[in-house]
Amino acid sequence: MFFVLCLPEKIMHKSSELLTRVPHGPGIYKFINRSGVILYVGKAVDLAKRVRQYFVTDDAISPKIKALISQIRSVETTQTVSEFDALLLEAKLIHDYAPKYNSIAKDDKSSLYILLTLSESLPHVRLVRKHSVSAVGSKDVLFGPFQSGRVARTLLKSLRRVVSYCTQKERNGIPCFHFHLGLCTPCPSVINKMTDENEKLSKTRMYRRNIFRLRDILSGKSSSVLHAMSKRMDQLAGKEEFEEAITVRNQYSALTNLLKRHYDPSLYFSYAESTQQELMRLATMLSVYYPSIKKPVRIECIDISNIGDQYATGSLVVLADGMPDTSLYRRFKIRTVTRQNDPAMIAEVLKRRLRHTEWPYPDLMIVDGGKTQLKKARQVLAELRLMIPVIGLAKRQEVVIIPLDTGYRTLHLSYTNPALHVIQRIRDEAHRFALSYHRKLRSDALVA
Repeated sequence: MFFVLCLPEKIMHKSSELLTRVPHGPGIYKFINRSGVILYVGKAVDLAKRVRQYFVTDDAISPKIKALISQIRSVETTQTVSEFDALLLEAKLIHDYAPKYNSIAKDDKSSLYILLTLSESLPHVRLVRKHSVSAVGSKDVLFGPFQSGRVARTLLKSLRRVVSYCTQKERNGIPCFHFHLGLCTPCPSVINKMTDENEKLSKTRMYRRNIFRLRDILSGKSSSVLHAMSKRMDQLAGKEEFEEAITVRNQYSALTNLLKRHYDPSLYFSYAESTQQELMRLATMLSVYYPSIKKPVRIECIDISNIGDQYATGSLVVLADGMPDTSLYRRFKIRTVTRQNDPAMIAEVLKRRLRHTEWPYPDLMIVDGGKTQLKKARQVLAELRLMIPVIGLAKRQEVVIIPLDTGYRTLHLSYTNPALHVIQRIRDEAHRFALSYHRKLRSDALVA
């Protein structure tokens, strides 16, 4: 969701009605001057809270921040699914626009880049500062800048389980600690000491293949990496090289798990377009079963959170044009079901939601669960004679379940399918919202 806020000449207090229009949720914000020049790009877990902080009248604000604020004439925000996605988009925009105050605001401490030394036969993966960028070779590749060392290291730590790489400074033939964890395989240090030239060449190619995959993932080409991994697994299995095939299979699984959490760097580079693509792909997929679906502008999802028989809660979250609208979220304390029974709890929450006729009905209702939960939801809709399209998403294998006149259709979508992304996004948000309320009730009970 893209949002633009134009500010008057005189910067207002944080309670200004204009500032309250900035959306909540994770994303990036851009401060822009009267000439349309981007002054600063930042990321936030909650855009509304972060942007408002800049406009507090407080003598404690540094002179640099005051100078920035005095030049701001508009604020643009882009909501993302998670903070992790926001940091990827922030790095991309800082690289593209080089905003003046992104360097000033860091008190002259240069930003970090991820460097892949492709000019070496056995490339390193390093974090480097801006002042070192000029020494990078023509074949080497840089990604960033990242405004925080913690952010860059977290990103690399996640990716190391997808493709192993070496960070060892001295390659003396002794494998490092990461090699024994399977995070640096094959080990360049060991490769350097090999005497069999054929084996050395084979392991070098294998290691370089890993680095190229890492490059492609950071470049937003995760789908092509998955395709290459799948093809490689088939080749290895055909040659009965099962040990390496298992390694590639594990890497494939790790990458699909990252994509399920929307860590694909390309997702928000053209955010408005990618969101609309998700919705159109979802509409196309569902139109076979629900011809009335043209474009699901309002999507709702129900989830249940319970541990034991107490403090069960339900959540209703809403996507508007593909992005969470937190102002429409609702939470429910389960009243009529006293034992663990997710389908019955789904039914209770859906009935209570549908009593609110002042809330617009969704274009699509999603239930977190399998056929049993979906059956209960359909019964509620049938009782109320409502023709709202409803589907389920089963957690274990991320299977989309669609009810038919007789039975159900299960769809196993690719983890890179845009239609699955939007379904996962609302399911994950519903789960988070239900769980947070459940924990609050348990905590309140302990205090009492």
